[in-house]
Amino acid sequence: MPPQTAEVLHYHSKSQQVFYILSGVANFEIEDETVTVNANESLHIPVKTWHRIKNKSNDDLTFLVISEPKAQGDRIELLDYSEELKPYIKSLNYEWLEKYFKVEPGDAKSLANPKEHILDKGGFVWFVRFREQIVATVSLLKKADGDFELGKMAVSENFHGFGIGNMLIKQCFNKAKELGIPKLVLYSNTKLTPAIHLYRKFGFVETELESGLYERANIKMVKVF
Repeated sequence: MPPQTAEVLHYHSKSQQVFYILSGVANFEIEDETVTVNANESLHIPVKTWHRIKNKSNDDLTFLVISEPKAQGDRIELLDYSEELKPYIKSLNYEWLEKYFKVEPGDAKSLANPKEHILDKGGFVWFVRFREQIVATVSLLKKADGDFELGKMAVSENFHGFGIGNMLIKQCFNKAKELGIPKLVLYSNTKLTPAIHLYRKFGFVETELESGLYERANIKMVKVF
């Protein structure tokens, strides 16, 4: 691995991996932690764990990696927002909004210009790439009161079953912990039973719902760190 390079943050839905460093010093980003691994040392990466290897030095890094089962076709990558990826936040969200509800004026506004309505206000947008396709997205939206909302999360229907929703929530938790954000809120509808189950699994609990934000929302949930 050349000097001053890094992988894209990713996970494997089925494969666990062991890295053995032959020469150089490897820096691993694993979920919300950084681990340094020296030559003649190894590191295990469990299934469904966000990770990437970095070479921060000025020397080449050489290593062996063993995957069980084979990781080919099982690499699910996390991408930061870019203008090139901008259309996907709209298309992925419209897919589920139009299936279950409708696109509200606030949705149309923020999804058409996420840089202005999410990023420039202090929020974050991520995308998931799997098998060369953009298949999912999620955002952390900074609200006027300073709280952060986990929202605009969408996974293309053809790519359910790979743990992508779970991993997007984990990414939002990791970023919240990194920034010292004390809690996250979200808005949903109880007809979306799998989504509500997922949120509860990650420790979100129901709280009082204010009116007027989303017509479709009949539940507000909060996760306190």
